[in-house]
Amino acid sequence: MALVIAPFGLTSLLSVTSLLSVTSVTGLAGCGGDRLPPKSLVDAREEFSHAKGGIAIQLDPTDVHEADLALQRAEQAFSEAPDDQNTIDLAVIAQRKAQIAEASAAALKSQQDADAAKRDLAAAMSNQLQAARGQLDQTKQALNKTQEQLQSEQQLSATQKQQLADMEAKLKDARDTIAKIAAVKDDDRGMVITLQGEVLFKTGEYKLKAGAMAKLDQIAEALKGKEQPIVVYGFTDNVGGLDMNMTLSQNRAQSVRDYLVQKGIPQDLITAQGKGPSDPVSDNTSVEGRSANRRVELVVSPKKS
Repeated sequence: MALVIAPFGLTSLLSVTSLLSVTSVTGLAGCGGDRLPPKSLVDAREEFSHAKGGIAIQLDPTDVHEADLALQRAEQAFSEAPDDQNTIDLAVIAQRKAQIAEASAAALKSQQDADAAKRDLAAAMSNQLQAARGQLDQTKQALNKTQEQLQSEQQLSATQKQQLADMEAKLKDARDTIAKIAAVKDDDRGMVITLQGEVLFKTGEYKLKAGAMAKLDQIAEALKGKEQPIVVYGFTDNVGGLDMNMTLSQNRAQSVRDYLVQKGIPQDLITAQGKGPSDPVSDNTSVEGRSANRRVELVVSPKKS
């Protein structure tokens, strides 16, 4: 009866050759009786079994196939001439081919692992690089924003400096104008404009005199547009009761404040405060001293930025 072998793959071929190897061993047992195979052949069989059951069959089946063929030749030689040196040599060759198949597979596996590690490393480095670039872009954007803010602040500072310089120039002009009609000085509060009470009011009254209005018109005109905070203080001498003097000084300060608002000074920039006989500038024991103490002071404070 003829044996028909259909086409098959390399894996099927290994199965067939393994079957042939087992058949050869069976035949050997039949021919050689109880004769034991040499150690080299036993080692070759064991080595091939490791190669066939390990990663070698998956990664490089060609080497495993060659080891299988070499083992078949060794088995055949043992079956035909168990004591021949050629049998030993073929068994050693079969063992070496199985070892080569395992070593080649191990090397290939190591190379594949190394390649995978390189790919993973490259991917990780790429991700880190992208993250670093993203952080760098954010840092650049933040830096640009900071620079823009700094430039804006510098421009604002320059503008404020110019405005302050312009304001100082205007206040100097105002000071020169006011100095012609009232006493003007500077202290830690700002520019202080002093008007004597007799110039502004009749004795014991807080209604402005006509002449006082003319002076206040000039002062208002000089201060308009300067946009500086102004406090109007009213003062009296120590003649009379304290309550009366406090009320009189408050009313006089309020009269001046209200008149200046009518003449264009922004009402939110000017306030009035009565001080009564406190803070005298002269001795109240003399007529001249009491006259000096009866006064109204306009304190033009530096504008707070």
